[in-house]
Amino acid sequence: MYTNHVFLPLVSVCIPTYNASATIIETLNCVINQTYNHIEIIVCDNQSTDCTVELIKKISDDRIQLYINTENVGMLENFNIVLSKAKGKYVKLLCSDDRISSDCIEKQVNIFQNESYKDIVMVSVEKLVIDEKGRQLFIKRFPGKGGCYGGEKAIRKSFRFGTNIFGEPGSVLFLNEAVQKAGKINIPVELTYVVDLQLYAQILKQGNLFVLKEPLFSFRVTKNSYTAKSKWEPAIVFNRLRKKYSQEKFFDFSCIDKILAFVMSWILCVVRNMIFKLTNKK
Repeated sequence: MYTNHVFLPLVSVCIPTYNASATIIETLNCVINQTYNHIEIIVCDNQSTDCTVELIKKISDDRIQLYINTENVGMLENFNIVLSKAKGKYVKLLCSDDRISSDCIEKQVNIFQNESYKDIVMVSVEKLVIDEKGRQLFIKRFPGKGGCYGGEKAIRKSFRFGTNIFGEPGSVLFLNEAVQKAGKINIPVELTYVVDLQLYAQILKQGNLFVLKEPLFSFRVTKNSYTAKSKWEPAIVFNRLRKKYSQEKFFDFSCIDKILAFVMSWILCVVRNMIFKLTNKK
């Protein structure tokens, strides 16, 4: 475990919350118990109507900074607010019902600190998909080898696979300088489902990705979760985002990129719905 902070860069763990009383303690504990402990934990609550805030206040750890929005600003803006408060060299955005392994931050920081890897702005890990009781359902692997990828090449690869291949926010660690240069997550509210992919795209336009081929992040799926209820929305929204990028000339997609994005996104949507249906029967 890292205990001497003198030469360690600060890591900001940003946790946006809303009605997360069932999971927030588990999520906070996985951050508090990291082997890399030179961190600040920034929690931004979006006017929860349950006991989320009260539970957070009961935790005695001076690294926790709790902010409460004066009104519910929506998920997208709450992401922007919590990221804007990060003071660390590196930033992790962690949803309030997910968790990371105890050595996740340590291993991701080590990649950033390795002088062999140049111009990295984002380090991703693979993920475990868990149910509402924390039981492992399966591991979602990155489709390719570990190591460095050019930023724009990585985004194009994601669209060719028809999905966000990097994982949800908790699976990545960002260079804060790149986060701040990227500015607010620039996406219409109706495309909120792909908010994480939009954030990654804005950041990867500035530098390289490093993929760590280890499942150090756990993404929770429940029958009432936004992901489980999304049905066909992932494919619809994913293709709208691709069209938006083309229209704005944010990325230059080839005909093959566009065809693969469309076909793969719908195939994966069918598979995802089947998995959720089978999972909910258990």
